[in-house]
Amino acid sequence: MKITWDRNLGNLMTFEHSKKEPVHRWFWYKEGFSPEIVDYCIGSKRPGKILDPFCGAGTTLLAAKEKGIDSIGVDASALAVFISRTKTMDYTREDIEGIKAFLSKKHRPAEGMKWEFELFSPRAAFPKRNYNQILSLRNAIEQEQGRVRDFLLLALLSVLPQASIIVKDGGVLKIKKEKRALPAKDIFRRRAKKMLADLESAPRGHVPGVFLGDARSLDLQDGSVDCIITSPPYLNNIDYSKVYGLELGLLHMNKAEAGEMRMRAVRSFIGKDMEVREMPPEVGDSGRRIPIAGTYFRDMEQAIAEMFRVLAPGGKSYVVVSNSVIHETHVMVDEILAEIGERLGFESEIIVGAERIADVKPGKVKTRESMIVLQK
Repeated sequence: MKITWDRNLGNLMTFEHSKKEPVHRWFWYKEGFSPEIVDYCIGSKRPGKILDPFCGAGTTLLAAKEKGIDSIGVDASALAVFISRTKTMDYTREDIEGIKAFLSKKHRPAEGMKWEFELFSPRAAFPKRNYNQILSLRNAIEQEQGRVRDFLLLALLSVLPQASIIVKDGGVLKIKKEKRALPAKDIFRRRAKKMLADLESAPRGHVPGVFLGDARSLDLQDGSVDCIITSPPYLNNIDYSKVYGLELGLLHMNKAEAGEMRMRAVRSFIGKDMEVREMPPEVGDSGRRIPIAGTYFRDMEQAIAEMFRVLAPGGKSYVVVSNSVIHETHVMVDEILAEIGERLGFESEIIVGAERIADVKPGKVKTRESMIVLQK
């Protein structure tokens, strides 16, 4: 296993660059990486088809579309699939006129709509006026169709943090009554208009296929993709179905989808099915002492096996990961995954992009954020 450093790569392993890029910025996704990651991975060799089996907010897919490359995205989260599809659609002039017409209308209050979230009532997350405005807009958007509906719904989902009194603190949602919530209807209209402006320069063609699914069992043919660029959930005890639960609930207007998402997702957090059955030998004793590590690497072993299966000969997987500190144990996630990849038939290399400081007991620990390169 070869380990090298590239500090420039570390700057691309956050969502910061995406917040300034047209269309990429439509939904702020803290866990995402920058579109320049795709440039870094493919270099001068243009792949025929790119896969992202943990597509998140669609950064890989949109970057591929911008380059005129076909791509496929899969994610366990219905919210992630919706965001990725909406950002990578081709919008027509008729769609744009339909969006503008919606923004020029006044919308009646919603009656009988039920917005559910498993942790607490969404009413507690918003000032009363904002809560009512959000449901009014959600009801009106539901009367639209196709790309117009999806565009407007994404605009609404994207402003929920600003309209709420919720603060996302790591893997926890906290209600802070002193937080200033911006007027929901106003920020929705501003966001939608800014998104419309982005469409003027948005790429067309090479619309990716985006599917709800499980990275451990991909519905793809053997050897059907040339390159994989992805970032799986980090081993960090964050349940994304809860962190983005308000958005997921407003998207589907029920809370059942959160539980279904957990069934499809890699087990990266405590509280799911933590029984340690078979686990990769590379995990060692830490997998039994820390059950979350055992289940995480078991699931990732299956995901890496699927990457090997669907990659064409000579193809490469680029996997952005971070090492973790759990229960005072420093888990070398990048090395363990690279070793699993080697056992499954890959050649591996680790490119370290950054060191982050984990402030844990008994003291601060430096952890790596890396890209694992697995070549078939």
